Amino acid sequence: MVKRVQDMFKKDGADATFKAVSDLSTKQFHDRDLYPFIYDLSGICVAHGAIPALIGKNLMAMKDQDGKYFFKEMIDIAKGPGAGWVDYKWPNPLTTKIQDKSAYIEKLGDDYFVGVGVYLSKQ
Repeated sequence: MVKRVQDMFKKDGADATFKAVSDLSTKQFHDRDLYPFIYDLSGICVAHGAIPALIGKNLMAMKDQDGKYFFKEMIDIAKGPGAGWVDYKWPNPLTTKIQDKSAYIEKLGDDYFVGVGVYLSKQ
């Protein structure tokens, strides 16, 4: 799914990609509890496949239940190696319960990163 976002970003540009990722009816970016999210490198959400209310918010200072600054870690990956995994806790959109999640992050263009995460446990 990250590769699909990358391909659309290269082909159609940022605005079309952000809109498609945030549109729950876009099937190529929504499959059960799998969805992409896109942030700029300062921590501002520009597209979210599950929680559109996050768009426009800066989540750099957000911590999960364990006190982990996971957005900072995502940005460090995007600015550093350009791709990698981050583990954190996040609400599952299907159950609304906080679950362990592992997200694959890739830098997107010069100014963004895209991630797609897998929920690891059922609580």
